Amino acid sequence: MTVRVIIADDHPVFLLGLRGVLASLADDYQVVAEAHDVSELFDLLASHPVDMLITDLNMPGDLQADGVRMIGHIRQHYPQLAIVVITMLSDPRILALLAAYQVKAVLNKNSLSQELAASLSNQDSAGPWFSEIFRHDAPRLAGKALSAKELEVLRLFAQGLSVNDIAARQYRTKQTISAQKLSAMRKLGLENDAALYRYLSQSGLGE
Repeated sequence: MTVRVIIADDHPVFLLGLRGVLASLADDYQVVAEAHDVSELFDLLASHPVDMLITDLNMPGDLQADGVRMIGHIRQHYPQLAIVVITMLSDPRILALLAAYQVKAVLNKNSLSQELAASLSNQDSAGPWFSEIFRHDAPRLAGKALSAKELEVLRLFAQGLSVNDIAARQYRTKQTISAQKLSAMRKLGLENDAALYRYLSQSGLGE
């Protein structure tokens, strides 16, 4: 079955190159639309049923312009969509949060042409396929990977809920919620609640 793909980047030359790489896989992948900014991307996702999105992390636009926030918004509204993220950033926290959003792959822009096909064929459900340049952080990324329950707790904290509120909503004890919160903070290197709330504000987890 042919995989329907939206590709997104604000540089036309890069989009042309990406389309060229996918053309070599034309029997398996079909590009159905291209986006050049966040607003156009959201409009295309709403109007074109697709199986996969390949997008630059940093896209221009007023709507969810922060890259991680954009991916969080897309994951919330399209939970089954396969997402391939292209970025030059190597911050372990950003990579860990992308992993928590269950993206299919995180690729370095400079090695995209060599690594895209391998990432698309990867069937490992344990986590994203990372470009080789990011893999030196693999042990740290594995340790920072948030569990589904930890991610959900952080999302609820970002929405303004307290430990008691989350415990009641999730039918868990306050001790369990606190432990999951502290575990997530430890993985993300956040030392106190102030750092946690600053991180949540920047990440878009509450959106």
